[in-house]
Amino acid sequence: MADERVLHVEVVTPDGEVYSQDVAMVVLPGIDGELGILVRHQPLVTLLGVGETRIRDLDGTWEYVATGIGYAQVLFDKVLVVADHGELAGRIDVGRAEEAQRRAGERLQERHDPGAQAEVDYFRAEQALKRAANRLRVAGRTR
Repeated sequence: MADERVLHVEVVTPDGEVYSQDVAMVVLPGIDGELGILVRHQPLVTLLGVGETRIRDLDGTWEYVATGIGYAQVLFDKVLVVADHGELAGRIDVGRAEEAQRRAGERLQERHDPGAQAEVDYFRAEQALKRAANRLRVAGRTR
């Protein structure tokens, strides 16, 4: 008899729930590399970086979620991902992501302008650029 256990994955952001399903596997963008989580994984809490969360459905197809910084908790065949943002690949507004990438790139270009240095928060601009590039990469994925 096949193992009937499944892994329940939830991805939540400050704006609400992005994903909640029973799945076979999830691959998370850890800050030190990717983490693959299967049923019966050891309990774990880990930090996540900006990246692509890949979820393999019970039928073997993959879903892709652009996720931001946050953490994941694995406990009793449940994975809770709490991130500052998250979007399913099919729901990403590519035009908006391209515009955000362009704006962040322009803010980073101002780094060499001494008058603008006091006005621009480079860390925020770098993070915005990472988020936009990640959203564009994930938007290009298909199921």
